Amino acid sequence: MLSNIVLNRENLINNYQILKNKSDGKICVMVKANAYGHGAKEIVKILDNYADFFGVSNQSEAEEIRGLTNASVVVFGSCEDYQKCIEKDISFILLSFRHAKEMINLSKKLSKKPKMHLCINTGMNRYGVRDKNEFVRIIQLLSKHDIVLEGVYTHFSSLTTDKDYTKKQKNLFYDFVSLIPKSWKTVKHVGGGGTIFSDIEADMYRVGLEIYGYGNSLVSPVLTVESEIVDVQKVLAGEHIGYLCGFTAEKDMIVGTIPLGYGDGLPRKLSNKLQVVVKGKKTLSTGNICMDAFMIDITDIKCKIGDKVTILSCASQIAPILETTEYEVLTNLSKFRGNRIVR
Repeated sequence: MLSNIVLNRENLINNYQILKNKSDGKICVMVKANAYGHGAKEIVKILDNYADFFGVSNQSEAEEIRGLTNASVVVFGSCEDYQKCIEKDISFILLSFRHAKEMINLSKKLSKKPKMHLCINTGMNRYGVRDKNEFVRIIQLLSKHDIVLEGVYTHFSSLTTDKDYTKKQKNLFYDFVSLIPKSWKTVKHVGGGGTIFSDIEADMYRVGLEIYGYGNSLVSPVLTVESEIVDVQKVLAGEHIGYLCGFTAEKDMIVGTIPLGYGDGLPRKLSNKLQVVVKGKKTLSTGNICMDAFMIDITDIKCKIGDKVTILSCASQIAPILETTEYEVLTNLSKFRGNRIVR
């Protein structure tokens, strides 16, 4: 392949150790959405001897990760086949009293107890139990059938933007958690935008963006996108470059073609704005980004076909251009059609 996502092993492990030391608890590494575009297989392989849990969004992702590690794998979304999850030793979230009854019946059928994490809705209003009476009924029901929760958790929606709302969520979480039998040794865990760096105490922290090098100055980006020039074109003044006359040359130019496009996760909104590095020099994309390629201005750079180009080394540089977050920049790369390599 001419294009690569390059993962910095040292940065990833250092990020993990920084988060681990800061948390003084267990770490659940979120590898959903192909590990935020980095490559789930590659990330799990590197962190297999470090992470306490791996977190995913759906059953398909969980089954893939289950085949890569013996560590605990938790699905933080709905599953289509809970029986298969139980049989494959995949943990999953518990959402309601009705859901608990269904899982107890399934447990009886399989003669095997499910590993479940009860979700408490403290204000995210996405998943989980928000009524304390329902929460108590679930605990009592599980106790009656000798089933212990593997985990109980919540998610903070506005950790970095609304301290009062976060405090309300935190206190409500602690209130619910106090109702769990201490003999269960259930893992109490939290997630959402840097909970490790807050005053929120928990047994485990779910880390996503921070493990990949964003959200805190202590961590370093893991991912770099690289490619190469595959063609060189001379463009005369007044001529257009790319689809829909997206760029018009004001003078004679030389442009290089890079074999990556919006089909690989580079949004068209970056057209004429994406800054890349070739031969140690910065230059901009020219013309509208195509599905499979884009062009760069190399008029003042002495380069040739085959020369390497750094497309992306920090998602924080691109996010403002797209008026979005690093999350979206990185997860767009789940569509990347080149290699993922570890250095």
